[in-house]
Amino acid sequence: MKLRSLVILLLLAVFIVAGCGRAKDQVANGDEVRPGRDKELYEEALKKLRKGRYDEARLLFHVVITTYADSEYLPLAKLAIADSFYLEGGSSNLEQAIGGYKDFAQYFPTHPLTCHVKLKIAEAYMRQIPAYNRDWTKAKQAEHNLLATLSSCQNSPLKPQIEERLRQVQQVLGLHEQAIGDYYFERRQAYKAAEGRYRDVVTKYPYFTYRDKALYRLSLALIEQEQPEEAAQYLTELARDYPNSEYAKDARDYLEKLGKPVPTPSNDNPAPERPGLLGKFALIIGRNELTISKDGVLVSKKGEVEEDIAKAQEGLENPINATGGAGQSIRVSSTGGAITSTPANGSSNKAATENNNPVKAQPASSGETKKENNKKEGNKKQQKKKSLLGRIFR
Repeated sequence: MKLRSLVILLLLAVFIVAGCGRAKDQVANGDEVRPGRDKELYEEALKKLRKGRYDEARLLFHVVITTYADSEYLPLAKLAIADSFYLEGGSSNLEQAIGGYKDFAQYFPTHPLTCHVKLKIAEAYMRQIPAYNRDWTKAKQAEHNLLATLSSCQNSPLKPQIEERLRQVQQVLGLHEQAIGDYYFERRQAYKAAEGRYRDVVTKYPYFTYRDKALYRLSLALIEQEQPEEAAQYLTELARDYPNSEYAKDARDYLEKLGKPVPTPSNDNPAPERPGLLGKFALIIGRNELTISKDGVLVSKKGEVEEDIAKAQEGLENPINATGGAGQSIRVSSTGGAITSTPANGSSNKAATENNNPVKAQPASSGETKKENNKKEGNKKQQKKKSLLGRIFR
């Protein structure tokens, strides 16, 4: 009985050793840390991302980040993970994308794609904006990020897009403030509360398309509080800058009653457009007419590389130029200092200098070549033996 147990234990031990050997062979053949492996993993993950296999792509990108900390593909791997969440969509995934984009912008502030990333953060918030008469938290967050992006990307070709999105978000915010002001003005006759809301619309959102109405209601709220002098200022602005508005005639009448001069119109612009019945219904159900791209920074929703940023990253085949340096990427440490990373494959300025040297490298001697071939054949034989043992005890 004891002999039988001993035999069983020996067989189990041999089986475990053979299995471990096979696992080691798999690691050596597939996941070995070696020069160039980071590029292979990155390209494989990118293919999966383009096919919409987001979980698999993220796992491979994480391997690049955790295993090759100094890889030239590290910035793009981080950005691709954020893109995967943005492309997948949904509130939870969009919040994950925002976190990933913010980390990228923080750690790689000199990257050529930083302005694209900052704009994408704002668009991730914009995709979550509800109807104007609901919670405006996401709209405020989108406005905050758009203002910060506009300030830091003044020389970027994205500036017109940033400004357009800012106007659209402020339109939603203006509608939100004005709706609350109308409630206080019409239903509660709380003119002080209405004044605060209308004043915010006038001062914070200069491109708001209902600004003429906000000026008129603000003037009336001030008149109700017996502040005719300040009310006259806003009535003058309304009559001067919006001469064809539906409120312009009433503004001129109020100025005459207050004994104030009626200004000469400064333009002949048409009256501000108002949405029709269908337009108002669309706004109520949350169709805010926002310009939002559902494409990521690196990869589009269709799985293609974005054309408008192809020059910035020079394709994904040459990440050296995409990281803003000759084989180096600049990122910020937690203490605020800059860290320069050298690629994991050992390429450096010295290697570049050697490549430019007119003296060519001498080929290896025939004796050295034979030794290397013999060594490779010996490794293959050992791998065959291990695989044979694994099949016997499988």
